[in-house]
Amino acid sequence: MAVMERCCCCSVRTGALIFGALALIGSILAIGRDIKDIMKTEDEYMSNEDLQSVITGLEIDMTVTQMRTFLTTAEFTNIADLLLSIAMVIVSGLLIFGVHKGIAKFVLPILFLIPIDFLIRFIFVCVHSINLGFLHPMSLTLNLACSIGMVFDIFIWLCIFSHWQQIKDEVDGKDDNEMRRV
Repeated sequence: MAVMERCCCCSVRTGALIFGALALIGSILAIGRDIKDIMKTEDEYMSNEDLQSVITGLEIDMTVTQMRTFLTTAEFTNIADLLLSIAMVIVSGLLIFGVHKGIAKFVLPILFLIPIDFLIRFIFVCVHSINLGFLHPMSLTLNLACSIGMVFDIFIWLCIFSHWQQIKDEVDGKDDNEMRRV
């Protein structure tokens, strides 16, 4: 199977280490943010009048029912993001260790988690589009952010997969890579 040798301006090994470190830092920050948001939403329940004043204050074209649905969806999104971030901390640590030591089985878990992350982002896009409407400004903004993350997921997965393939081929003693250096 063909693998990439380079990821942008560096080797796929370096790219995998960089992605692993960024994912680790980002996931730790996301855990803190999600815990704060989950604790805040449990303490605060807004009345319909309060929600209407927020909607008019922000000049958002939403009904109170849409806003309440959006806030409920945001709670579930925070819970899913918290679980995904906890898994990403563990898997990113394994990735960094596996790339550093050249052990393919430690790189493998992130190759399963990135597609799960992609799927969860796709579900978020669908849920926001169904609840608010695809062309609603808030839905467009959230969907754009999720879609950009999905595109990054693809490129990150390809880089890490290529390095996993290289490590695996080195261990097996095979070098039948069609895209090897000349």
